[in-house]
Amino acid sequence: MDRITKSLLEDFSIVMELEIKEQSKLFEMFSAYSIISKVHNEKFELEDVVGGNGGDCGIDGLAIIVSGIMINSIEEIEDLIERSGSISEVNFLLIQSKTSSSFNGGEIRTFGDGVVDFFSENPTLVRNEFIKKRAKIVEYIISKAARIKKMTCEMFYVTTGKWINDQNLISRITRIKEDLEDLHLFKQVKFTPIDAREIQKYYKQTQEKVSATINFPNKVLLPEIEGVNEAYIGTLEIKEFLNLIEDDLGNINRSVFYDNVRDYQGENDVNESISKTVQSEKSNRLAVLNNGVTIVAKSLNVARNDLTLGDYQIVNGCQTSHVIYNYKEDINRLISLPVKVIGTENEDVISEIIIANNSQTEVKKEELMALSDFQKRLELFYNAINEPKKRLYYERRSRQYDAVPNIEKVRIVTISSQIKCFASMFLDRPHLASRFYGKLLEQLSEFAFVSDHELMPYYTSSFALYKLEFYFRNKSLDSKFRKFKYHLLMMLRYYISTEQAPFNSKKINKECERINKELYSVNLLTLFRELTSVIENVVDDVESTEITKRQSLNEQLIKKVVELRKGSITSV
Repeated sequence: MDRITKSLLEDFSIVMELEIKEQSKLFEMFSAYSIISKVHNEKFELEDVVGGNGGDCGIDGLAIIVSGIMINSIEEIEDLIERSGSISEVNFLLIQSKTSSSFNGGEIRTFGDGVVDFFSENPTLVRNEFIKKRAKIVEYIISKAARIKKMTCEMFYVTTGKWINDQNLISRITRIKEDLEDLHLFKQVKFTPIDAREIQKYYKQTQEKVSATINFPNKVLLPEIEGVNEAYIGTLEIKEFLNLIEDDLGNINRSVFYDNVRDYQGENDVNESISKTVQSEKSNRLAVLNNGVTIVAKSLNVARNDLTLGDYQIVNGCQTSHVIYNYKEDINRLISLPVKVIGTENEDVISEIIIANNSQTEVKKEELMALSDFQKRLELFYNAINEPKKRLYYERRSRQYDAVPNIEKVRIVTISSQIKCFASMFLDRPHLASRFYGKLLEQLSEFAFVSDHELMPYYTSSFALYKLEFYFRNKSLDSKFRKFKYHLLMMLRYYISTEQAPFNSKKINKECERINKELYSVNLLTLFRELTSVIENVVDDVESTEITKRQSLNEQLIKKVVELRKGSITSV
């Protein structure tokens, strides 16, 4: 392994707080994290995408992305279908990584055979628990094919060598793709060989803000606007617009649509109308028929007709962007699209732009969560806790800490993670957090992010989840209990304090201080092990995938934990 890759691997182990010494296993995690982060802009846990040794069908990393959301259970897909009625896209990412300094045709073929077997209706290879669980999700997804607009499969084979377009290896890759296409499951199949330089670039990109340069001659500088550094309006050729929405693999870059309140809605009436326009003889009318795209960038640099956008988001025009991407091979790339580019770092202005540009559609409260005053206060609260061992980073906006050096990625708390851990620890809803996130969102205005809430419970629940994931990631706790992680948060709170003050009362902060004392304690791992013993005594089959969604389990666990607490107090 070359020195640069070794250095990045060491950096990765630090920012992910990994204590794994086995280089090959660490490289598997490194590769999976770097590749999946290019496609999926939300924070994810390594244990959800990297399987165990043996029986893995030659697959080291596996992610299932459904309509932009990483899926780890059948219930999550059920929840998604119940909320939206259909699924615009399912993307399967499969990764094999080797620390060897060359690309081996036999190992590439083995990886391909394993992927084909994984998707096969009649598999023959031995499967470990990680592969079995993912295979069940795949079968469920296939059973819902009528509700899915598009399925794609992307394979990545990683080594620390150099890819030189060897014709024999390309031939093997072509046969693997053909075998997968013969399953008639996927609209698109890709196989990407990744060498040392490429995986280094992927990892470095996880620490950088998105940027792009476009040739934008048909632009007009708008008059001075308060809170805006500069702004332009004009028409942009499709070939230049694609530079803003594609990554270097030619995939659509989902991260630039994070601040758009609507994800791609698939082939609905509006999008079909756009697709007909861009493919017709009237495609050159797009500039007058389409409402256009609004882009907000934290930095803009102009050099003659070139405009470089730094840390930008497409806040309106997600549907148009996806249609253009989907039909990019069939449309005239010289036709133009109306575009508005706004340069500002003012968060209030950005929020106003997002709301104003989406006022024509019904916007759900949870879709504008990041814009609320409460969210801004919560972010400041997290920043105020600056003692290194207690530090967490609240990410209101996607990847806002990517370019900030010396931040452990595992200490970043997303909005969805905050909702799940807060609802589990303080609202006794772990059964919803682990499986039915949509139902939590439906109840949002009743239980979370309320303007008069004290902020400490939010931090406390996040820090508890951070510590718990640390123990699972480094094998200090048996991974079979990981499916109960949200239940363990609830149990921890009941073990320390059975009474709970209202969230708008200062008393709740004192309760959190008691919990935090345990979270900062060297005895925390022992306490979590005690709580996993309670689960083992209560649950008949710890391996069951059904038990965590039952509300009745919450009551059983609470009862046993309270008894354990009373016993501990009595023995003191």
